[in-house]
Amino acid sequence: MSAPTLVDRLSHLSTELTAAERENLKFLLSMAAGGLLSGHARAVPEELRAVALATAQRSLPRLHGGVRPAFETGVVFLGRGPFFSEEDIAALDAESRRYRERAERFHDHYVASGAPLARELALSTKVHDFLVSQVGPVLPTHKANYLYYDEPGLGIDPHVDKDEFSLNVLTMLQHSPEDRHSELILHPPEQDALRVHLAPGESLVFFADSVTHQRTRTVAGETVRLVSFGYRTIGSV
Repeated sequence: MSAPTLVDRLSHLSTELTAAERENLKFLLSMAAGGLLSGHARAVPEELRAVALATAQRSLPRLHGGVRPAFETGVVFLGRGPFFSEEDIAALDAESRRYRERAERFHDHYVASGAPLARELALSTKVHDFLVSQVGPVLPTHKANYLYYDEPGLGIDPHVDKDEFSLNVLTMLQHSPEDRHSELILHPPEQDALRVHLAPGESLVFFADSVTHQRTRTVAGETVRLVSFGYRTIGSV
């Protein structure tokens, strides 16, 4: 029998932690992965940096007691979702525009929560049934946020999300102008970065608590507006 790796040891450690302690461990691993992806620790030899990054990234999905479905990239679905009609997208677009003035800055972007239509659709059977068909039982977390990147320099550094967004349904409502600069990037373990460019109305469903991801910075005149629904896979510890 081969000796347990550090990933195995971290996975075993997570089974002995409380939910709060496990969230802290995930935060530390996320910070480690994000820092390495952002170019920190340049003084460390490249080979060692690669091992450290792979260890952090491969450990993140293992913090869930083996209930996270196996995946290569963390992407569950990408494209025009069958769970939203044209009318749904138009209504979300209109509501997100109205809620922009209520949005509050959260680090380097703006967030508006509590919008009634977004919350209603987040709890809809259409979205729920689709997710169940893809990954098995899930629970809505009642988290429905409009996200705004509409000032120069807004974005998010590499990170993973909290458990309430373990499964994220992210839908683009506006990205203008056509000459885009900001982009969503997923960093699957030991793979090339996955650059995701959503057209308005398209959705990305992915394991946001297990795959490091980021949004690169906006430039002057650029606007990115999205809606994000959070779900939890049943059995997550």
